[in-house]
Amino acid sequence: MEIVYDVLVVLHLVGMAGIVSGVVARSVAPAGPAPAITMWSAGAQVITGVALVGIASAGLVANEIDNAKVAVKLAIAVAVLVLAHIWLRRPESDRRLFGTVAGLTFVNVVIAVIW
Repeated sequence: MEIVYDVLVVLHLVGMAGIVSGVVARSVAPAGPAPAITMWSAGAQVITGVALVGIASAGLVANEIDNAKVAVKLAIAVAVLVLAHIWLRRPESDRRLFGTVAGLTFVNVVIAVIW
């Protein structure tokens, strides 16, 4: 199960990199695939994050779970996913959503590293 867990960690990090690349792509080229990249990457983050917590909570790996941290990170990740979906569907609200998605993504990374 360690291999499955490690693969999920890699996919989780790739999802985070996808969100960051969507934000960077939007800042470089305002018209382009940035909202779609961000939305799909945020979805990957939520799915892999839930899978990682499930595997660890089941005791299949030797990782401890901090439920408060997981709850905060899940709430932020779902907010990023919803905002990225709105950003994809309503490009006219681009500026506000872009800043919010970028900020929440940064906060989630800080929580993952420092907490």
